[in-house]
Amino acid sequence: MRSRWKSGGIPGDAASLRRMLVLAISLSVLASACHGQMPGPPTFSTDSVVHGATFQKGAFAPNTFISIFGENLAWSTQSVSAANLLANSLPTSLGGVQVLIGPTLGFLVYVSPTQINVLIDNRLTPGAYTLRVLRDSLAGPHAAQITIAATAPGLFAIADGIPVVTRPDGSLVTPESPARPGQIVTLWATGLGPVLPPLKPGELPRGAAPLDQKVPFEVRVNGVPIPGGHILYAGVAPGFAGLYQINILLPEGTPPDPTIRVGYPDALSPAGQTISVAP
Repeated sequence: MRSRWKSGGIPGDAASLRRMLVLAISLSVLASACHGQMPGPPTFSTDSVVHGATFQKGAFAPNTFISIFGENLAWSTQSVSAANLLANSLPTSLGGVQVLIGPTLGFLVYVSPTQINVLIDNRLTPGAYTLRVLRDSLAGPHAAQITIAATAPGLFAIADGIPVVTRPDGSLVTPESPARPGQIVTLWATGLGPVLPPLKPGELPRGAAPLDQKVPFEVRVNGVPIPGGHILYAGVAPGFAGLYQINILLPEGTPPDPTIRVGYPDALSPAGQTISVAP
């Protein structure tokens, strides 16, 4: 079963927010296995490779999380830890697992027998690529064909249609604790494209780096772009590889529970998500 992070409460500080986002990105499933139970090679398909935030098929992008679902993908369940980091970057091997996307290795945050979460190398250019999973160098006959686009915006979600939205103090915006017009909130995304200064592949950024906006970035509330001055920051989230944060000032007059989409005129996050707002 494809898993989403479920809220266990409203985080109240930066440490809680960090834990929440790690859980949202890792999308952990309860699974374990041993060598004797998994003799076959990794098994998956093109249809089982999805966007790491939206769980939808389609084009992906450099520096974007994707999830791979299948069987025999890893011997056991492992999440990345500080001990796995190499020169402040995510590892390309975790629990004996590697993901090869075209000529590059992906950067791993989570592996299990049925699910892998991997960050696409930000050096890849738009085009078609073959994706393979290697478990202790065993790839087997299975591969996926994926398309890389310049951007592939997607908002991380705590449930279908409900994106992760936080306040400056780290508390979570929910139907029970909605945001208000005129307040600042933060959206959390992947797939928003290159930033300035550029990041090294798989790097955990030490500071802010805004989007390199060759095309104007948009936040649409009920289908209408908010004023550019209300987008206070859109760029990488310091300390998190592949994670972007978007700080916005909700316009006065924002209607209750509007739809929310982020991205560019020709590449927006999927429709159908709403943010909890009360008058």
